Amino acid sequence: MNLRGIGYIGLNVPDRQAWDRFAAEVVGLEPVARTAGDPDASYFTADERQWRIAVREAATAGVGFVGFEVPGEAAFDEVVTSLVEAGVALTAATPEELRERGAQAMVWFDDPEGTRLEIFWGPVVDFPFRPPVGGHRFVTDGGLGHAVLMVRDLPGALAFYKDVLGFRTSDFMNFGPDMAIHFLHCTPRHHTIALSAVGPVSGTHHIAFEVETVDQVGEAFDRATAAGLDITASLGRHKNDRMLSFYMRSPAGFEVEIGCDPVLIDEDTWVANEFTGGDSWGHHGLTSESLAESVAGQ
Repeated sequence: MNLRGIGYIGLNVPDRQAWDRFAAEVVGLEPVARTAGDPDASYFTADERQWRIAVREAATAGVGFVGFEVPGEAAFDEVVTSLVEAGVALTAATPEELRERGAQAMVWFDDPEGTRLEIFWGPVVDFPFRPPVGGHRFVTDGGLGHAVLMVRDLPGALAFYKDVLGFRTSDFMNFGPDMAIHFLHCTPRHHTIALSAVGPVSGTHHIAFEVETVDQVGEAFDRATAAGLDITASLGRHKNDRMLSFYMRSPAGFEVEIGCDPVLIDEDTWVANEFTGGDSWGHHGLTSESLAESVAGQ
């Protein structure tokens, strides 16, 4: 299945104004006005795309929908056929939804945990990215970062994302009996989706944005600390994807990771491994217990 990563993502937050300030002033996403968009949503972009993030107010915080991009109409038709053959109940986008998304075609369905997933092609490119803070630039080759989702039924979720959607395992970590995190890729980006089970919780642990340089990571860290945000995992480098990053708690409760310099996957040579022993350095505060605590508060 020819998925090209996350094309866009919709977030549910309890206080849209607070999240909007955080997105622009700390993360460095550019606020954009969309006449065809949902009037009750805020929109942000991270590159030349018309939009990448939609933010809506909702009682339950977390990822509201994820749009996976395919390269064109033929690939879209192939994916739809594959999903139908796999028994996935698809809903075609209405004309209003297509205008909101700015896509040529889209279908949607729910994953086993109830997260709305969308497949689309033909996004709108209409202006250069104008970073609201300094020279903050985002890396969107291979899609818009990644999302880490907490699931109650890890084997069922893994089967869906791998066997139905065609994701491949990059690597994984086991925390204890029935507790693990699996990192899944569909492009050279180390992971587009990670699925984790640490107990009977379901929700969003974090979303991540990649920037170009370590200086941009440091500048974001300074903005986060100046804003008084909770730094949930200190600066550090992951063992598996090699990303240098930090985590902060967003105003919605779920976390946001800002990082740079991850490894890229070569399908011909990559070997999926189990990792143990935490990170190469730093990331203090990032534990299996903190994964569950973050989602339990949503």
